Amino acid sequence: MKENIKKLAKLIKKADKILLINHIRMDPDAFWWLASFYYILKKIGKNVKAVNDMLPPENFDFLESSEIIEIDLDIKKYNPDLIISFDAASLWQLGETYIKNEDIFKEKDFVVIDHHMTNHWFWSINIVNDKYSSTCELTFHIIEKIWFTKYITPKIATLLTAWIHTDTNIFYNQNTSSSTLVTAAKLMDLWADFRAPMYNFFQKATYNKTKLVWIVFDKLQKNEDWKIIWASITKKDFEKTWTGDEDTSGIINRLINIEWCEVAFLLHELWDEVKASFRSKEYSVWDLCATFWWWGHKLAAGFRTNKKLKTIEKEIIDKLNSLLYI
Repeated sequence: MKENIKKLAKLIKKADKILLINHIRMDPDAFWWLASFYYILKKIGKNVKAVNDMLPPENFDFLESSEIIEIDLDIKKYNPDLIISFDAASLWQLGETYIKNEDIFKEKDFVVIDHHMTNHWFWSINIVNDKYSSTCELTFHIIEKIWFTKYITPKIATLLTAWIHTDTNIFYNQNTSSSTLVTAAKLMDLWADFRAPMYNFFQKATYNKTKLVWIVFDKLQKNEDWKIIWASITKKDFEKTWTGDEDTSGIINRLINIEWCEVAFLLHELWDEVKASFRSKEYSVWDLCATFWWWGHKLAAGFRTNKKLKTIEKEIIDKLNSLLYI
């Protein structure tokens, strides 16, 4: 990883135009890592563009950075010297942007930065380490190594801090390490606003999202023998509460905190697919999700499928019962 960080530093120094891309259906880790690097590269005089198939969710707006994402950028016309991917574990996670511009990606210097254990090391320069709690923690390590810390403003520090709260569940999840806490302290010293991300992702709740949470808890199911808790959100549930998939953020963490629960999962019925999110206290849900089209970590993982909600729910329960059988 050290050698690849050195290669990245040389490529940044050499490049004039730099394209940044993160995975589709971006989460806080993917977006704020990209945004923080975007602002740093701007400060050192680079011509920078950021691209994705979709704009960031509305609940990211409080940090006033959503405008940097371009969904209709003509990449061939822009003709970047360097492309950097953030938080994507495979090429398919780069969506239509990659598919439509595959030739550009193949001919340009392309660097992959990620922290998922499912990463395929899918390019020639991969800065991948699953020991970090998030891609943003890895990013801060890279920023320090290439001497970019002096360019971190309070806004950039806050962007990098936001992932701490979301990916570690405010330091509660087991991916929190001493390195995570040290990084958080350094960002606080750089005048990060710690309270804004905490409030917007964990304290603030709209009336509609509160109604959705109540529906989820009303629909909870359990298997006490295997210590599993789960719930399914249907399209009708979203319609009835005027909510969307982004409003499910944080619900799965409430389920896994139920006292005797060892494995929790939440199914979201979307328009053309079903999204599954898993949390565990000890069992590797990554192993289960690896049997599907998956992403994630040992204790926090997920996948998407085109199967029907009831079909996938039964399939998951059957697999969990089999995998948890001793």
